[in-house]
Amino acid sequence: MKKSLLALVTGTAIASGGYFIAQQGANNNNLAHLDKVPADTLFLWSQLKSFPYLQYLDVLPDTLKNVDDINNFVAVMQGQEIDSNTQFLLNILDKYAESLKSSKQFTSTWGVNSDFQALAYSIGLLPVFRAELGDPQVFKNTVINAAKEANIQYEDTNIDGIPVTKFPIEQEGQKIVDLLVAIDGKWVTVTFDTPINDQNDLQIALGLKAPAKPLSSTDKVQRYTQEHQLDGHAFAYLDTRLLADMLTAKDPQSKSTQMLDKILALADSENALDSVRNPSCQQDFSDIANKWPAIITGTQEYEFSSSHADIKVSSVIASTDTKVLNALKNIRGFLPQHTQSDSDAMLALGIGVNASQLSPSVNTIWAAFASAQFNCEPLAQLQTQSKDANPAPLAMATSMLGTLKGVSLTVFDANIADLVRVDNTDLSAVDMLLTVSADDMLALFNMAKSFAPDLSGLTLPADGSAIEINQYLPPDYQSTAPLFLALKGQHLTLYIGKTAQQTADALSTQTVTANGLMNFAVNTDKVMPMLLKAAELSGEPITDDMAELLSESGKLHFSFDTTDRGIVTDITIKVENQ
Repeated sequence: MKKSLLALVTGTAIASGGYFIAQQGANNNNLAHLDKVPADTLFLWSQLKSFPYLQYLDVLPDTLKNVDDINNFVAVMQGQEIDSNTQFLLNILDKYAESLKSSKQFTSTWGVNSDFQALAYSIGLLPVFRAELGDPQVFKNTVINAAKEANIQYEDTNIDGIPVTKFPIEQEGQKIVDLLVAIDGKWVTVTFDTPINDQNDLQIALGLKAPAKPLSSTDKVQRYTQEHQLDGHAFAYLDTRLLADMLTAKDPQSKSTQMLDKILALADSENALDSVRNPSCQQDFSDIANKWPAIITGTQEYEFSSSHADIKVSSVIASTDTKVLNALKNIRGFLPQHTQSDSDAMLALGIGVNASQLSPSVNTIWAAFASAQFNCEPLAQLQTQSKDANPAPLAMATSMLGTLKGVSLTVFDANIADLVRVDNTDLSAVDMLLTVSADDMLALFNMAKSFAPDLSGLTLPADGSAIEINQYLPPDYQSTAPLFLALKGQHLTLYIGKTAQQTADALSTQTVTANGLMNFAVNTDKVMPMLLKAAELSGEPITDDMAELLSESGKLHFSFDTTDRGIVTDITIKVENQ
């Protein structure tokens, strides 16, 4: 039982070691700090260039700092029977949430300065967090106070001339791991001393010894940032090839494989991975991972001032699998220009899909997996099961969509009080545009009419003139303002409201081309007051969180697409501090 508990706690410490680092850090323009990072680190998080984090912290709304989520989690856990180790963690989380209230509190809690460096990585499975702070002693004192409040004993010691504070994590009087906080000049290092690492690993983690091959001796970081157009201010990656090799023990001498073996031994599960630890699975897993080598994320651009923050972050599931990527690219459809970036619209959603290529592309992806030569038994079994899933019915379902290339829905403005009434929904309270785009939109519309007999006599003017269709509204949906239907070039538009009409007219000059898979945008200036009004109308009490949202101003734009470099997600956030 104790061995299982020891393995579980050790694994948990490894898995959660990087939590705190995700919100902070900044680096100089050089990569010298990568000298201490092993080239075979499973992951890297870093700020490779200067980043005004403290300024960003003051502009960022509290709701985007997840302060309430942390506080709620701490409150729920405090209401349960917990041990001193859990209390220690909760104390740190509580201090972290409190420090996020302002840059001044963050500095006084963690000892940071206006432009500090930070990075996180792994030595095998041992997580390491390093940061250059204005006053590292402040950071250590905060952790010590959290330990004292949880009745956790700690020990100040020295390892090869570097002051180290050990915080033992125990269970039933048995030490599971040591949490270590070490200070070397202005640098603070947080790591663990566990049953799965040796003294050499610990020396590398504390920066006392250089790794046999440092990450700085490779071009991985530079290559990833250049290939994916990242600016280097914030950068992270997860190496899926090394993960696959670790699970299959392709290199039994690798540090991550050795540490995983020790975890399995502590849990009395030495044979848990035997089914994939053979030459056949090692090769098959490696082949798959080589085609999907990494998950990469980082900033592409940012701009800060005392009153606003604009930041664009791109995440890529990197791939060289041209067959799958080409199939996904063939599915790409048309996204209207007004969904391509943040705007004054309340909400905007665009889905681009080439209906004529949906079934062939799915068939291509399915066939690629079904026909692959797997010698690894678990993969072969999965492949056999997949053959029972026949994607052919999809061809029948999509054949009726003809030349469809995309749909979009945009709400420019809305009055929730007038939109939702007791007797019916009044569409005149909304400024909204619905679009359907196709190579031959008129033919698609005429086909769609065959499924709606009430619309059989409806004829769309070819010159783009709009016709009012209020008479076709169902009983529960009425409007005192005209609802229009119009053919604008290759786009069928259904709209109500002035802004929607202007946007619909602009579609006439937009040619249907493959430009993406999905766009989503939200403007909190308009959405939040509407949500508050909806809460009032429902009679539900307005929470402090909801009231706080009203004081925040911002826009978010999300896009999802497939390119030659992989599956890409871009997020742009604009925040104004009112």
